[in-house]
Amino acid sequence: MISKRFDNLGSDGADVRLGLMGGTFDPIHIGHLRVAEEMRLTLDLDAVLFIPTGNPVFKKDQQVTDARVRLEMCRRAVMGNPHFDVSDIEVEREGYTFTVDTLRTLRAHYPDNVKLFFIVGSDTASTVGKWRDVAEVAQLASLAVAAGRPGSAQADELHKSVLEAAPFDLHIVQVSPLKVSSSELREALRSARPCRYLIPEPIRSFIREHGLYMDEGCRFASRNGSEVPRDDGMAASAPAENDVDVLSKEFFKRRRKELEERVSPKRFEHSMGVSKACVLLAQTYGLDEKKARLAGLLHDWDKGMDDDQARARVRELGMEDVVDPWVVEHMPRVLHGYTAARALHRDFPQIPEDILQAIDRHTTAAEDMEPLDMALYIADAIEPNRQFGRIDELRASVGKVSLEELYYQTYEYWTFLLFERKKTLHPDTMRIWNSNVLRRQEQKRKGTI
Repeated sequence: MISKRFDNLGSDGADVRLGLMGGTFDPIHIGHLRVAEEMRLTLDLDAVLFIPTGNPVFKKDQQVTDARVRLEMCRRAVMGNPHFDVSDIEVEREGYTFTVDTLRTLRAHYPDNVKLFFIVGSDTASTVGKWRDVAEVAQLASLAVAAGRPGSAQADELHKSVLEAAPFDLHIVQVSPLKVSSSELREALRSARPCRYLIPEPIRSFIREHGLYMDEGCRFASRNGSEVPRDDGMAASAPAENDVDVLSKEFFKRRRKELEERVSPKRFEHSMGVSKACVLLAQTYGLDEKKARLAGLLHDWDKGMDDDQARARVRELGMEDVVDPWVVEHMPRVLHGYTAARALHRDFPQIPEDILQAIDRHTTAAEDMEPLDMALYIADAIEPNRQFGRIDELRASVGKVSLEELYYQTYEYWTFLLFERKKTLHPDTMRIWNSNVLRRQEQKRKGTI
C-alpha cells in the first residue's frame, strides 16, 4: 500500500494531480504544511502525499531521528487535513533513499491519468543537477519549486539551472515567506526554548511525551520514576490524572461531569444518547464497547462554541495550516470534531488514537472510514433523541445490514437532508460521496454486497 487515503487515486479513470512532498521531517513543522497547502491550491492538486525519507543519502554523516518516529510525527501532523496523507515507502525501503527510486515506485502504482508533482524548496532545486538519474526523474514527475516571486532574478536563475539539468515540466510557485528550519527547531527544543506556533500541537505533544530532541538537562523524573521531558511552554502540562485508565468507568464519569458543564443541557443529552447508541453498534458489530462508549461521550466536546470561539479554538490549537481556510471562514462550527480530537489528545494523551480519529471524522466522514469511525458517525444520527426523517429506518437496519452498508445509508441520508434544507456543504462532502459510490459499485461488481 502506498497511501491509506489515496491508494486508489485515478482508479475511476478521472484525471488526478498528486503532489509529492519528500523530506527528512525531523521534525515536521508548519513551514512544511504551509508549503504543501499553498502548492495544493496554486497547482490545483487533488492531494498531497508526504514521504518521509528512510535513510537519506545526503545526511549519511549526520544524526537523524529514527525513521518510524518521524513517520509517526508526519501522520499526526496531517491527520486533520483530508487532502494530505503520509506514505511509508521510503521508510520501508532498505538502503539509502533516492528520489528516482521513489518516483519509479509511485509511477508503477498509479495509472497514467494520475499526474505526479514533486514538491521541493529552492535550495533543493538548485542541486537538481546532482540527483541520481535526473533525466528519468524529469520523465516521471513534474517539478514544483517553492521559491520567491516568479520573474524575479532568483526565480529566473533557478528556472535556467533546473532546465539545464533536465527537461522538467517546471512550476516555480511563490509561497508565503515563512522561514522555519527543522535544524533550528531541534536546537530550540534541546535548549527548552518555546516552539509554540512553529510545530503543530499534536507533534509538540508527541515530542514532549517521548522526550525527543532534548538534552539530559531538560528532563526530570516523574512520580513513577520514568523520565519525561521538562515542560518548556510547548503545551499545557498533562493533567495529574493521566495515569487513570481512559477506558475505565472513573475516567468516563469525570469526562461526563466536565461535558455537562461545557455544553447545553440538550447537547449533553444528545451526547449521552450517542454514547449509548455507539455501544449498541459495538455490541452488534463486534467492536470495543468501552472505546465506543467514550467516543460517543466526547464526540461533541467542542460543540458548545459560537463561530468566533470555534475560529479561536483553531488558532489556539495551531491548526490554521491543517484545515481549509474557507471552512474556517464560512463553516467554523463544523470543525468541532477536528478541534475536539486535538484538544483531547493534548489534555489526555493516553486516549487511544482510534477514538480520536472517530471524533475527528464524525462530522464530515472520510474516504477511508474505519469501523469505529462508522459506528460513531451512525450513532450520531440514530441516537434515541433524534426523532425526524428516516431515522427510524436507519435504526431498524442495525444488525440487518453490514456496518459499512449502514454507514453508506446514513451518509446518504445526511447528504440529501443537507440538500433539502439548502445548507452549505463542506468542500469534501461530494468527494467522499463519490468515493462511497465507487466503492459500492466495485463491491457489487465483485458480489461482496
